[in-house]
Amino acid sequence: MRLYAVLRGDLIMSEGKSNAQAGHAYVDALLLSLTDPDPEIRARAEAYAALRPGTKICLDGGGHARLERLADRFEATGIPCARIVDQGHVEPPHFDGSPVLTALGVGPFLKSDTPRALRRLSMWRGGARGRCAMS
Repeated sequence: MRLYAVLRGDLIMSEGKSNAQAGHAYVDALLLSLTDPDPEIRARAEAYAALRPGTKICLDGGGHARLERLADRFEATGIPCARIVDQGHVEPPHFDGSPVLTALGVGPFLKSDTPRALRRLSMWRGGARGRCAMS
């Protein structure tokens, strides 16, 4: 059983900020699933919550438009998806206190039931700052 955080890879975020955004995504995805009207989704969430700590996967979702498309796709197919919006915190150059979509929280899923859209994403490597440091 796995929970997924899909972070914006086009933003420059410190390690602490990206870790916090992933944390928000995991928690919000689980809370959303625990209250979903679908009993199967609630049962998966309850099973995940009992695992302590449970597997968490952090993926690079690309830019804002791609994250929105992913969220829309999940919601259209009945998959709970938490949009994480950072607001009020300043970390130049991309965070000036204005609302910024930073991540999605999705799941939990059995590994075999993970949506194809998630399986196609790369593992998180630190966003724009991570990519610059690796080049």
